[in-house]
Amino acid sequence: MKKVIFYLIVLVLITSCEPKLTIEQNHQLSKAYSERNYFKLDHLMSKIEFDKTNPTLLLYQATLDNVFNKPEESTRLINILLKKHCDYFNDTIIKDLYSMRSENANHLQDYLSAFNDENIILSKYSHVCDSSEIKTRKEDSSNLGNITNVPQMDIIKPIDSKVSLSRDMAGLFNVPVIIDNDTVDFVFDTGASISVIAKSLAEKMGIKILAGIEQVETSTGKTVKGEIGLLNFKLGNIEVKNSVFIVFPDSALSFGNGIYKIRGVIGFPIMYAFQEFIIKDDQFLIIPQKPELSDNRNFDLDGSSPVIMVTYKNDTLPFYFDSGANITVLTSLFFNTYKNEIVGTCRTEKRTTEGVGGTAKSEIYIIDSINIAAGNSECQLDSLSISTKNLMGNDDKYIYGNLGQDYINKFSEMKVNFTSMNISFSNKKK
Repeated sequence: MKKVIFYLIVLVLITSCEPKLTIEQNHQLSKAYSERNYFKLDHLMSKIEFDKTNPTLLLYQATLDNVFNKPEESTRLINILLKKHCDYFNDTIIKDLYSMRSENANHLQDYLSAFNDENIILSKYSHVCDSSEIKTRKEDSSNLGNITNVPQMDIIKPIDSKVSLSRDMAGLFNVPVIIDNDTVDFVFDTGASISVIAKSLAEKMGIKILAGIEQVETSTGKTVKGEIGLLNFKLGNIEVKNSVFIVFPDSALSFGNGIYKIRGVIGFPIMYAFQEFIIKDDQFLIIPQKPELSDNRNFDLDGSSPVIMVTYKNDTLPFYFDSGANITVLTSLFFNTYKNEIVGTCRTEKRTTEGVGGTAKSEIYIIDSINIAAGNSECQLDSLSISTKNLMGNDDKYIYGNLGQDYINKFSEMKVNFTSMNISFSNKKK
């Protein structure tokens, strides 16, 4: 009996000594999560003791593992939440859990599991999705259904690889891709969520076309339909097998009345599979055989879109990282956050944006100069446009801008590491 009393006393003492989250900590964590500012959430979570019995903390950790490229661990936590804590959360959170699990499966090239989770969302949780999300998920489900039986992409990296880079007339990086002993320049674009090839080139190269039509929403908000192709190619010493490319009509990849044409685009899925790449002196693309390890996480994944941590006025702001964009642009979220500084001090313009599938017009503000920091670096950018209206759909609620070539070009070297989720810029140009 004395032993029992002793153990009870010890249990009470241990329980009473466990650190509890303060109201302010809970508020900060909830705010960072709801705003999808995962850099802040990551920092806040690192300052507390993780309680595995707390469903909310499990949700935050599963989310961080999802965006910081730990898909297996994220899915493990999601499965625990769906099995043990389903009644704890509302339907919106449950929908988000299935959505994250679908993204994890996609990154692991388990397209059947991703397809099944998208269909669960559409059949059971469409009531917490707006019409735009339902449309996107239907397209995603259809697209995933077309590739459920596709063999996994295989990346063979026997040694470090170094290939020449060039810039096309639009200022975008191009790399020499070898297909059946023919060399073709493809755009190398971190902002491209898919890899693309022009139909005329696909036909010339005899690329295998799969059944089904892929629907892709472009940067201008237009939907372009394409076929699904499997492509084997080489990039320097690297061999890529069974990479999924969307075969677009040539007209969708032609700009300026045909003056500028894109033949192909190396997009996120292939870059992600490389694990790490370095762009050096605007002349070379280097892909190490083994990626470096770092503890400094400064970019995350929004599905297939890289998001980089940008610091402005000591605020931590998520920006899309888009090496396919010539200039950095600021979204309506940035405008609404810093509206008092912008209105009355910045001039307005009407601008037309051209991208795959068409053009879009909008009224913008122009800020003469701005100092921002990203990727362990800092510099000034001039004449940036600020959108006053939501041009990115739901993303404009959470993303403050799109970091483009005007920032990247300030530095001689850029390293992107998907293993450590770190981007760095070094050797600032004079």
